[in-house]
Amino acid sequence: MEPDKYVGPHMVTSVPGPKSREYHEKERKLFFKAWYVDKDVPFIMRRKYTWFIEDVDGNRYIDMVTGWASTPMGAGYKPVLEKAVEALWESGGVECTDYVTDVHLFDLAEKLAEITPRQLTRVAPDTTGTEAVEAAMRLAREKTKRYFMLTFHGSFHGGNYGAAGAGPTSPDVTHGIKEYIHGFIHVPYPTCYRCPFRQTYPQCNLACLDYIEDVILRYETAPDTIAGVLYEPIQGENGVYIPPDGWVERLHEMGEKYGWVMIDDEVQTGFGRTGKMFAIEHWPQVVEKVDLMPLAKALSGGALPIAAVMGTDEVMTASDNLYLGGTFAWQPAACAGALAGIEAMERENVLDNVARLEKIAQDRMTPLMEKYEIVGDVRIKGVYLALEFVEDKETKTPAKELTRQIHRRLINKGVVGIHERGLWWIRWLPALNMPPQLFHKACDLLEETIDEVSREYGKGIA
Repeated sequence: MEPDKYVGPHMVTSVPGPKSREYHEKERKLFFKAWYVDKDVPFIMRRKYTWFIEDVDGNRYIDMVTGWASTPMGAGYKPVLEKAVEALWESGGVECTDYVTDVHLFDLAEKLAEITPRQLTRVAPDTTGTEAVEAAMRLAREKTKRYFMLTFHGSFHGGNYGAAGAGPTSPDVTHGIKEYIHGFIHVPYPTCYRCPFRQTYPQCNLACLDYIEDVILRYETAPDTIAGVLYEPIQGENGVYIPPDGWVERLHEMGEKYGWVMIDDEVQTGFGRTGKMFAIEHWPQVVEKVDLMPLAKALSGGALPIAAVMGTDEVMTASDNLYLGGTFAWQPAACAGALAGIEAMERENVLDNVARLEKIAQDRMTPLMEKYEIVGDVRIKGVYLALEFVEDKETKTPAKELTRQIHRRLINKGVVGIHERGLWWIRWLPALNMPPQLFHKACDLLEETIDEVSREYGKGIA
């Protein structure tokens, strides 16, 4: 049977199986401690194909991680991998393309200029999302000659000093970083289910934005000290928070008023994840007001690491003395794979399938809030999905252990989503072209597991 014909998971051992346990012992001896203690996936992967992960014990899982949104067309997607391998042989392997420009770069650069907002005409090549965000901040500061970056609580922008300092996802993420990195002003994101101002939209009149002008600009710093605003159009790592109507528009109005460079971080939301090619397209009034757009993850098409910053001519030409990129930025094979991935998304009308999956998610997941006491909130945009679990709906006390139980039991049933240690939500990032029947199967197993855990822990069921 061909891998793409499989109709669902296939479990042959409990998880972790004996071979996974052996590898876990090696992992604890070979890798630095933080590498493995944070992981909440108890098996070792052997391979991926289409919409599945297979572990070293032969268990097959539905893949709701997709390499953290980096294999948008499923794993082993031939049109992408074949083009990448062809370019690898043709180019002869690794080249430092920021010194010797390779011909493969031009087609991708032109394609990105074509599909991103029309004012974004220039590209800064890079290798990872972290580096792309770092590059965007440097470009903004170079353009304005200002110091501060305005960023948001709960955002994740990368793992190095600059990008992690910009994104205060949690104290764990910024541990050992925030003590040494300055130049960031962190303000609340519109996490409406858990509003830090204890207000309710729309009666709040977007108090989280008023806070910037009423508090930050009044008491902390003048607007002309702020170089730019770095924001996720939809927050991912914090549990897929979707801004309410008016927030993105007013944020851009503020940026325009004070001359801030507006950086739309599409590293995880870009290339169809939210039902649009780029998430900012959900707010058409501001699409042409974006100054910089970091891209990565799905840009790879599922082949090789690649990232970019798209920017306006004004920002991208402000300096001729700014070193960005690096040895591995925009390798010829990575460029060929990325271009093939974009062309495949267009050719296969993949956004139509995203709309189908989004409708299934709305129909299958949203009712869980009414049925189960522990399902506090369900947040869905395209195939950017999160379920937040609570002890009860009145207090919204985070149900950390129940969430972990649901996640682990789902894995044992053959569905792998994203859950990180100590958190109380589960995210799904399925491939954009996942067959609807397979997505339905995953939803079946999700509800079965929530029901099972609710009954076992004596939680209410409607």
